[in-house]
Amino acid sequence: MTFNFDKIINRENTRSAKLEYREALFGRNDVLPLWVADMDFQSVPELETALVERARHNLYGYTTFDDEILNTIKRWLSKRHQFEINTDLLTFSPGVIPSLHALVQVFTEENDQIVIQPPVYPPFFSVVKAHNRELVENPLINNNGHYEMDFEHLEETLKNGAKAFILCSPHNPVGRVGGDELQKLADLCVKYGVYLFSDEIHADIVFDGYEHIPVASLNDKINELTFTLMAPSKTFNIAGLQASYVISPNEDLKKKVNEQLMRQGFSMLNTFAFTALETVYKHGEDWLNALIQKLEDNKKLIDEKLEQSSAKIKSVDTEGTYLVWLDFTKTGLEHDEIKRKLSDEAKVGLNDGKSFGDQGEKFMRINIASPSQIIEEGIDRIIKAFE
Repeated sequence: MTFNFDKIINRENTRSAKLEYREALFGRNDVLPLWVADMDFQSVPELETALVERARHNLYGYTTFDDEILNTIKRWLSKRHQFEINTDLLTFSPGVIPSLHALVQVFTEENDQIVIQPPVYPPFFSVVKAHNRELVENPLINNNGHYEMDFEHLEETLKNGAKAFILCSPHNPVGRVGGDELQKLADLCVKYGVYLFSDEIHADIVFDGYEHIPVASLNDKINELTFTLMAPSKTFNIAGLQASYVISPNEDLKKKVNEQLMRQGFSMLNTFAFTALETVYKHGEDWLNALIQKLEDNKKLIDEKLEQSSAKIKSVDTEGTYLVWLDFTKTGLEHDEIKRKLSDEAKVGLNDGKSFGDQGEKFMRINIASPSQIIEEGIDRIIKAFE
């Protein structure tokens, strides 16, 4: 089956956050929106059919899950990631961030240290600070466009009493896929008894030559400390349907997660979330493989355009996700001027790099999950503004 990822779909008047927030974020409504992490691609074809069929029932009462849904998740993780899970340890949640809030509240106390690795997904900062925990940064090292973990600094932070570590794997925004580093990280967490909250929402979108490894699958010792957070939302462009899940180390810890989510008011997913999750995992593999090829093509397009231009902008190495980290440090411009040129001259809306931490100064994040024509137009506009 072939999928048309070059079809341009009008998202105006659909209450799309990607479009509706343009003026608030960029000061104008005519920017090309290449920012928020959802795709401009239609999802798995079978999903439309499944949702319409469910809607025809026209009853939307409280909806639960069954063994078929649990086993669908189990089969997906086994096939795509060789990750063998016990479905008794699954907890459903509307999103990874609500789950992170629950984990921080249950397994850490006020003033406990929690480690993150900026530049990183902005809610990681707020999920720590919102609960009066101490935020400890272990910044990634930018090694000529390839980001690496600073293990010497990491060990110092962990031995100084950190209670938990929030991992982003694959990493948003720098597109790292862990590899050998994950074992070193796991060993340090085990050595110092640090909980690992592993956000693996981008696990399914990994480029050719790389492999996502769920950190909990490395060995029994790290599994005992790891809560794995996953979802089909980024993979299949269904974030608006709000379906995610947590895999806990054991039943006692799962019970604590469940109780905290209940206190937050999250006791079940919505009716369409369960339908969507089951459908995309059952029918979406060919679609996903085609998507990854399109994303690789779009990344190559950006790289070639930048290399052929005189604009001093670099696209860092990307091993997965549909988010690309653009380096403007060689332009000689200050951060605010870079933002102004992007919005007012290029008229392209990108995510502000500084929202990912101080390490994001003079960087921006571009979302490449759009038809190639849109990506080409966006990068051409950027190059023209900075040449």
